[in-house]
Amino acid sequence: MAETPTFQRQNPYVALPTRMFLTTEGLRLFAAKPDQLKRVKNRMGIVKEAIESDRYNALLVQKLVLNSCIEEVYVRLPNLLQYRQDLISTNNLILYAILYKKLSPSLADMLCQSPVVQAYNRKNPKYAIVGLNMISRQKIDAIRMEKPQLFEAMESEIMEEVKARIKRQPISDEDKQIRERSLEKFIAWIDKRIWYIYLIIYQTQLKRELVRSFTDMLVTYLGRTQIATHLSSLLMEFVQNAEKAHFERIVIRKRFAAEKMADSFIRDRKNREAVIAEAVRMDQMLEVAWNVNPETISVGQQYRIGITISNYGIISEDTRMKLAKKMNADVEGISLDSFYTEKGEDKLGAGLGLLYNSYLEEICHKEGLLYRCNIFPEPEKEKTTVRLDITL
Repeated sequence: MAETPTFQRQNPYVALPTRMFLTTEGLRLFAAKPDQLKRVKNRMGIVKEAIESDRYNALLVQKLVLNSCIEEVYVRLPNLLQYRQDLISTNNLILYAILYKKLSPSLADMLCQSPVVQAYNRKNPKYAIVGLNMISRQKIDAIRMEKPQLFEAMESEIMEEVKARIKRQPISDEDKQIRERSLEKFIAWIDKRIWYIYLIIYQTQLKRELVRSFTDMLVTYLGRTQIATHLSSLLMEFVQNAEKAHFERIVIRKRFAAEKMADSFIRDRKNREAVIAEAVRMDQMLEVAWNVNPETISVGQQYRIGITISNYGIISEDTRMKLAKKMNADVEGISLDSFYTEKGEDKLGAGLGLLYNSYLEEICHKEGLLYRCNIFPEPEKEKTTVRLDITL
């Protein structure tokens, strides 16, 4: 498995009951520890081997995602909102694992194609830098051991340059804080061979151009942390509305309250507990799943993450078409309060946070990334499902 930088979380565990289904690589990794695996159903109802637990170690799972050992992270519970922060942590953990995985290849491409490296290559054709594969890891380790202070100084200099650039960016204070907090981890994930290339040019007259160019690259890449932020907001908007629709359906079908009173009924804590107990008895659960299997949904060095949120209750085709049209509407100046769908049996199982959706579309379009958000009924399961696909 790839070498993993170590960072301390205040609490190393995420208290979210999950089933983590493994890829072929993951199954090989756990071949010597078969007692840690269970044969359980995934989101599609297929029995496969998985790690099932009421909580998981965040650093370990992020490392498994980064090393392509996890196919699907699956959550199946009668209620989800009480796990709000844990769902957000899981989403961020997966997104950041993919960003870390993509970081070095992206930086290597940007660095080798940058004017500063091309200028160096023209002046030094015999020692032209064309990629990472030409560099020996053992040689780099030896140099880093020989000159640790030099590498620490270069990394510290870059961190200060990036922080200064972030402070000047025309973005919200929240986005600035997220990028600054993420910076140290992103720096730690940079392939040591990139730092070797950096060192070679750093010791030439191109030093200042190199520092400026590398800072540009990191600032650009850190901009992708916005994706995790807005995707988590959109995910929780869907979860909130899925749970509401799910609970109201049980209230109406079991005649706990009249349809027009269903919303106020589930606002009471004891009533909610009764509805949750009924969901457990009926085995009708809310579902969230992250599919991150590179063997089936990724091409080359692009990684597509598929997120699904499902609840019982089916929307009509007419409602689905109306919602699809709304998703493509201009959302400027529209509050989230106006995004909820109409009352009735065919209402949307997971409400649309169109504002968050528009943010994601804008960011992904700017970054040249594929992003889709679709809602569809699953009649054979009596469910409504929202599917988010994003390619990093």
